[in-house]
Amino acid sequence: MELKRILARDSRAANDKALQLYGPDVLVISSQRVDNQTELIVAIDTQEDAMAGAPKALHPVAPSPDQDRFVAFSEVFKVSVESPEPAVEEAPGVVDASVPATDRGLVLSVPSVQEQQADADDLRRSRDTVELLRQEIAALRQEFNLNRQVAMWQSGQGLSAELTAWFSHMQELGVPASLRTLMADAVQDCETVTEAWPKVHQSLSEAIKRRKAAWPARGVHALVGPSGAGKSVMIARMAQAMAAQIPVDEMAIISFADTKAGAWSQLQVLAAQSGVSCYRAADVATLEVLLGELSHQKVIWIDTPGTDFLRHAGALQALDSSVTLHAVLPLDATVTNVRKIFEPSELTWKSVMLTKFDEAAHPWHVLKALCDHALPVAAIGGSHQSSVAPLAFDAAALVDLALGGLQPEGMSIDMPVKKTRRRTTSAKTKVLNG
Repeated sequence: MELKRILARDSRAANDKALQLYGPDVLVISSQRVDNQTELIVAIDTQEDAMAGAPKALHPVAPSPDQDRFVAFSEVFKVSVESPEPAVEEAPGVVDASVPATDRGLVLSVPSVQEQQADADDLRRSRDTVELLRQEIAALRQEFNLNRQVAMWQSGQGLSAELTAWFSHMQELGVPASLRTLMADAVQDCETVTEAWPKVHQSLSEAIKRRKAAWPARGVHALVGPSGAGKSVMIARMAQAMAAQIPVDEMAIISFADTKAGAWSQLQVLAAQSGVSCYRAADVATLEVLLGELSHQKVIWIDTPGTDFLRHAGALQALDSSVTLHAVLPLDATVTNVRKIFEPSELTWKSVMLTKFDEAAHPWHVLKALCDHALPVAAIGGSHQSSVAPLAFDAAALVDLALGGLQPEGMSIDMPVKKTRRRTTSAKTKVLNG
């Protein structure tokens, strides 16, 4: 018998190729995905086996104890794989000669376990996507009902035609109804957008003001948030910023349970840029061991996966009370992800970190959450480059970013916008100090 390796684009094509090459009696040993192809290992009869069987049929002899052991071909092959004969020569290129013969059955079974784990991760991501979509639809329905109530309320406020058109423009851009109500209440005595602009700016700035968050300089800090929020880049920014105060050999970065393709490689590159040691923990048990071995480090950053991030945050909080949770959200986060962070739960957030300040075009859901909750903002990512230090929270700069998309087409705004733009420039140059 002989092992053969078949590569095809999928399982069906591999099976068809096996039947075409070796006939219907071919025995499939294993099937796995290799480099985006399906690899099929099959067993076939060799010419020596056929010639050895012919004389036995023509010249029968008395049965011997050894012949009693020969049964079906599948059973013979099973025995030969589990206890291979030293004299049997293996087909070249089929089995890795560097692996001991007694371990080859185990080597074939490892990819199947990895494939099952990958399938489980894909299924979990699919379920998270469906659940996120369902929650988004529910939030849109709630916002639609609230918009109707606000429209009825605004119709009785006696706003000027220009302001009425401006607030209708806000609704088209998706500004939450509660924020439109707050802004409409602040411009009751205004007739034009030019007059209302500074009052709206002041009202929103006062609503999101909060105490200054302490910089996470000591201890174990886990950054948690949805996929694409920029957790890895934020960790790299903070590690490079802290390198001026703490030696890099007294800091560590841990990648926790992130199975997304390329995530571990990206974190390794980011850690190498700052010179901080990087480790990987596949599960909670491994993470617990790593934290014990790295307990002498002054600062430990934990990067978490974006899939089902609340579950991972709960696992970290239950693992060790010394682990501090920091939420990471892009400024254009969806209403569902914003609610997951800001709505009351069993999780204890130390702070929230905002990212994509330089590219967010719709920060209104985050702005509304900051108006409703007093969770401190520890840092803002002002650039997609990890070498740029994080910024301190600036309420006026965030309001400038939000109001920048509210200027209706063809409508000119005078001095208030120019002043706020100058404040934005100064805010972007203010770097967070430890």
